[in-house]
Amino acid sequence: MTEQFLAGAGIRHTVLRAGFYASTPAALADEEFVVSGPARTGRAAFATHEDIADVITAVALDEGPHSEHDGATLKITGPEALTLDEAVTRIAAATGRAYRYKPETVEDAFARRWRLGMSGEQIETWISWYQAIERGEVSMVTDVVPRLTRSPATPTSDAAWWPEPNTARGVR
Repeated sequence: MTEQFLAGAGIRHTVLRAGFYASTPAALADEEFVVSGPARTGRAAFATHEDIADVITAVALDEGPHSEHDGATLKITGPEALTLDEAVTRIAAATGRAYRYKPETVEDAFARRWRLGMSGEQIETWISWYQAIERGEVSMVTDVVPRLTRSPATPTSDAAWWPEPNTARGVR
């Protein structure tokens, strides 16, 4: 919808779509560093905040009257698609904290979040995040980061920033 509006508006534009943030699993962890959710085998190409910022900068600094990115939708991803267990294991190694992934069924995930006092809308939002991973909807790895920044995409384990556990919006 947004892309259609921009295309019809006759203005120069580039749409940037960031994949799932590499830091999100850390923010979703509970106080014991456990990330629980229904995404056992699916994969996601987690992108770091640094890579997203570098791509935004590259697009914004393209000063020519026309750009190869004009009208494009660029999907920003990390360098590889990881299972949630692999991503959480890498976050644990990078932070020195005991992060771990605990698979749940959709039913168990919903019930646990309901007991925590989350609204149905918040629960559906978080569970849909896990389900997108499980279905492989966010597993595609693109060349956007290396192509625009001339540097390889940053692996999850090399992200420069990690949020504290239990700080994802809507978790509390």
